[in-house]
Amino acid sequence: MAVTQAFVIGNIMTAFRDVVTMPLVAFILLAIFFLGLIYQLFSESISIIGILSILSIIVYYAGHLLIGEYNGVVVTLFTLGTLFITVGLFMTGSFLALFGGIMIIVSMILVSGNLLLFGIYILVIILLAIIEWVIFVKKKKKKLPFLNRLILRDATDAESGYTSFDDRSYLLGETAKTVTPLRPSGTIRYGDERIDAVAEGGYIAGDVEVKVIHVEGTRVVVRPMEE
Repeated sequence: MAVTQAFVIGNIMTAFRDVVTMPLVAFILLAIFFLGLIYQLFSESISIIGILSILSIIVYYAGHLLIGEYNGVVVTLFTLGTLFITVGLFMTGSFLALFGGIMIIVSMILVSGNLLLFGIYILVIILLAIIEWVIFVKKKKKKLPFLNRLILRDATDAESGYTSFDDRSYLLGETAKTVTPLRPSGTIRYGDERIDAVAEGGYIAGDVEVKVIHVEGTRVVVRPMEE
């Protein structure tokens, strides 16, 4: 009985291996993985296409590892590549993620046993993936909501509406009056606001009208108004 079960399981695994390692089937599995992964990146939530993408690469490796000659190297490359991509997503090191992607692609080609044919397959699929990416970005104006949940992409510059709580740029070109002598620093009054300032020439007496000539962050430089 045990021998029969082992024989049946062996036949199933052999059939599975033979089907998965067929060049056309392998090409389809790789295409589903790459194109489905890009589709998932532009999706708001986990989609059936994203799940199929993961399943396709699992099936691809499972079938080829049954006959592969470089299984240890392949598994190592794929594991390290996945790790590099994951770390690269959380760091400002896109080069790390790119290097991880290259490692995974090398493992895909290496496990196939046919470097030339599968190298061509990967190039064709990457071209299709680039076209898909361009369609999403240029035509449908989509962004990457999936990655945006992992990476902080909000800008904190003035163009995005963010300003420092003590930004003094609005004072540039305005006139004020010194409250204390500026030797070279002191205090000026602009309306009802008392502001720390620096004299351009090194000294300005108190109770003198001045003009703001330079603002850099919280540093305000003034010169006396011309008589």
